Amino acid sequence: MRLNLFEMLAVMAFATPALAQVPDGASVARTTSVRATVESVDQRTRQIVLSDAEGGIETVVAHPSIRRLAEIRPGDAVVVEYGEALAVSLANPADGAPAMGEGVAAARAQPRLPPGGAVAGGIRARVVIGAVDARTGTVTFTGPKGVQRRVRPQRPEMVDFARGLRPGQQVDIVYGEAIAMRVEPMRR
Repeated sequence: MRLNLFEMLAVMAFATPALAQVPDGASVARTTSVRATVESVDQRTRQIVLSDAEGGIETVVAHPSIRRLAEIRPGDAVVVEYGEALAVSLANPADGAPAMGEGVAAARAQPRLPPGGAVAGGIRARVVIGAVDARTGTVTFTGPKGVQRRVRPQRPEMVDFARGLRPGQQVDIVYGEAIAMRVEPMRR
């Protein structure tokens, strides 16, 4: 089983329904991946020395929650994937959804598989549109805590969504991020 970053983002949907479905909205996402080789592992101090493809060396300290540190050996590859997503959609004021919601989900690799884990979190806020500049897509809105913000979307799909908004409409904004790590043991 490989921990999939987008599956972790989907898990957040229990607290953030707009991420799972964006019928009258838009969404953007990006991911990045980093691969390093384990140079050494100090079980006592929990320090792991990693090297990247360019020869860079980095020392990291494994958090106490990492239970399977003894299984990580020099020569193993460590792969870290990070992703984030933003979704916006028109809200139905009558749906009874709270003005804000958040959630966190975590998973560990099964004991019979190489060490790995993932954590994802997300937040949803319902905002009220105050003004829209149709030329630039700049939107002024008031969040659930009464704070007014002004944003200018950069991505074309978000600009298109913003240009279609009207003052007084409610919009659900969902932001989520996830990080997954797995160890790929060196063939011995």
